[in-house]
Amino acid sequence: MIRDATMSRPRKRAMIRILQVVGYLAAMFLTLKLFLSIVGDDESGHPPVGDDLRRLMINAEADNTRRSLNVERVCKKYNLGFYRKLAEDSPFKHPPAPQYMVFYMDRIHNVSYCPVYKAGTTTWLYNLCLLMNVPERTLNHGKEQLSSIARRAIPELDYPEAARFLNASTKLLVVRHPFERLLSAYRDKLENSVAGREHGTFHFYRKYGAKIVRKYRGKDFAKPRADQVIRREGAPPPAGVEPTFREFVNYIIDTDLGSYGDDHWMPYYLFCTPCLVRYDIIAKVETLWRDQVYAIDKLGLQNKIKPRWRHSNNYANASRVYFSQLSKTTVQRLYEKLRLDFELFDYSPDAYYEYAISVD
Repeated sequence: MIRDATMSRPRKRAMIRILQVVGYLAAMFLTLKLFLSIVGDDESGHPPVGDDLRRLMINAEADNTRRSLNVERVCKKYNLGFYRKLAEDSPFKHPPAPQYMVFYMDRIHNVSYCPVYKAGTTTWLYNLCLLMNVPERTLNHGKEQLSSIARRAIPELDYPEAARFLNASTKLLVVRHPFERLLSAYRDKLENSVAGREHGTFHFYRKYGAKIVRKYRGKDFAKPRADQVIRREGAPPPAGVEPTFREFVNYIIDTDLGSYGDDHWMPYYLFCTPCLVRYDIIAKVETLWRDQVYAIDKLGLQNKIKPRWRHSNNYANASRVYFSQLSKTTVQRLYEKLRLDFELFDYSPDAYYEYAISVD
């Protein structure tokens, strides 16, 4: 028998996916190399110039186009937002209009920013405040949430003015791997009700943490092992009443996030509604410094702000440490809960299944 020389469809799809991954890794390597060569040890370093800037902009522009086209493709796939056909159903509950009140709409510089909390918001709210001439000493004193300072500098616009401005302005969105964002929200807001009380951890414990513990802590409760928790250096120990990461994840899985979710873990598609707002710039935390250079240039703000990285408390193995508390079944259920965010912004859950334990 003579074998068909053409490649089978599954094999062809696998080869395309491999090439995409290789291309992404190559772009990440070039971005990191450029970042290190320009910034060195200064996280707020100067942006590139000349050929370096041109290469960065070409790379970022290509990524931005791919991200925008992918959002459009997924919105069409699930019959959402602009692309909804009334005669067809969608598997996802979706808002009928954007949440105009969550945007920071800077009319002076013609930019609208939707703040996905735990996805670079500290960096971009800081930038917006600088654009509005808020003194850096006000931003750095740490006594008030940056979002509150930014909201005073950029008040909400009422409908229909908000709709008109949003449509006419340059729209910016920054996203992050959905599991990484969720873990960051848990660690920052719910893991320790004692540390960071001035920034709301006790509020989060009373509003969410205590209820999560009451609902999900069974009689067979076992505290996470020491190697399943990362304690911040210098922070006071938690009170011992806070929910574990596993309890928090079970809460997320069981909750109607559109009705009861907090802004820090509400899915992107519900909060910033990318199927209803055509974002001009879609940045990612994974390439945030490069994407900042790109966004600042596209917005024409090179002489007003510079790329910076604010409030970055990253731990290289945090995901492995915390997802080791979950079973593969739980990770799968969590993925299904956030699947639309994964697909919209081309993220994969695969590595997190490897971190998880095999059984419930």
